[in-house]
Amino acid sequence: MNEMIAIFRGALTLDTKTFDDLKASPAAFRKGFTFLLVIGLITGIVVGLVGMIQGLSTNPATEIAQARQGLEQTMGQFMPPEAAAQFLDSLNMGMRIAERVTQEAKSPLPHPVGVVFEQIGVMVSYPFGWLGSLMFYGALVQIAAKLLGGRGTIAQMLGLTSLTVAPYILSAVAVLVNAIPFAGGCLASLIGLVEFVWGIVIYVKGTAVAHEMTGGRALMAVFLPIIVVGLVSVLALVPFIILIVAGSGGR
Repeated sequence: MNEMIAIFRGALTLDTKTFDDLKASPAAFRKGFTFLLVIGLITGIVVGLVGMIQGLSTNPATEIAQARQGLEQTMGQFMPPEAAAQFLDSLNMGMRIAERVTQEAKSPLPHPVGVVFEQIGVMVSYPFGWLGSLMFYGALVQIAAKLLGGRGTIAQMLGLTSLTVAPYILSAVAVLVNAIPFAGGCLASLIGLVEFVWGIVIYVKGTAVAHEMTGGRALMAVFLPIIVVGLVSVLALVPFIILIVAGSGGR
């Protein structure tokens, strides 16, 4: 546990020695996976418990009624009266259908039991969702890094970039802050932005150390897959755009 705490602190502070020691370890991937698992479970447990409390204290019908009330107030403030009235008529019809479906739908489990099992699934899935994303994208970055002269192995790459999840423990804070009236949503969004940017910085640092690259080359390796996928997507759309333009011109 002391080693995990040291890695956590080193990841957040971008401590080069922490990254170098992990790369030099023959168990770099195992240590990185263990770190990801610990952070993911801690975060998932907090998020799951908050969701469990919220789910047990409300029911779907109440949530629908609250959503309707909030939309009615918002539309009344920002839309002309006639347009707001038409929108609210359609909204009320949709809400009544939703309430009817909610009332008649028969769940295989009682509501409280279903909520508990659902949130247990959230707790367990947190680290494995992170792992899947990191492994898939890490493989692409590994290829890009090798093309740019990188020397690291895929195990070193995945082990070091697993430290990216360190800031995401703030998700546990964000879900608690989100419950604060009025300002909670904005604060939670700000926390999400901080952990996202912080995570990218750690990912670039891990890539640079794993492949013995400069920060600039590591940054290129990290974003090259996104650039390539973006370009391929644009090029794939070109024939359709040409067909649409040609079809429009021929009319």
